[in-house]
Amino acid sequence: MAYTIQFNQDKNGSIQEKVFAYLSERMAKEGKFRATLTPFTDDEGRTCIKIKPVRLIKAKSYCGNHPGECVINPFLGTAPKKMNSTYLEWNDWVQFHGLVNRVLNRFRVDADVWSTPMDVRGKMWVRKGKQARKHYDWTEEYSKYGQPIRHWNTGDETQF
Repeated sequence: MAYTIQFNQDKNGSIQEKVFAYLSERMAKEGKFRATLTPFTDDEGRTCIKIKPVRLIKAKSYCGNHPGECVINPFLGTAPKKMNSTYLEWNDWVQFHGLVNRVLNRFRVDADVWSTPMDVRGKMWVRKGKQARKHYDWTEEYSKYGQPIRHWNTGDETQF
């Protein structure tokens, strides 16, 4: 999943440089996430930072990129066996979103931030302008086989 930070007011790229440096510093200092940050200018001349791939530094049990807790198999009565991985799960993503927003808040940045998870159509909003996203939730329905299907809220107005 790639992240994009698109600066809405950054004529000479100075804000992009500050955010790039401080986000890199915070990731190193907090020691939980690693990612490649790539500065660029979009087709409309706005400065941006692409963040990809975001991974955990330390591997942990992983069962998928789904919102909420892991589902226990009702027929086995136990959770499925998980592999160890540096991939992020729901709570990890929410923590990373918080890190990005704290960095942008420090500089009072006006930026749009989104990610593009494979499980979601369109953009998963992390920030709109100067408003950091504060709530992350999902809805749940069940398939005809009784399997839960979770749909991510991509960031409606109640989330900011």
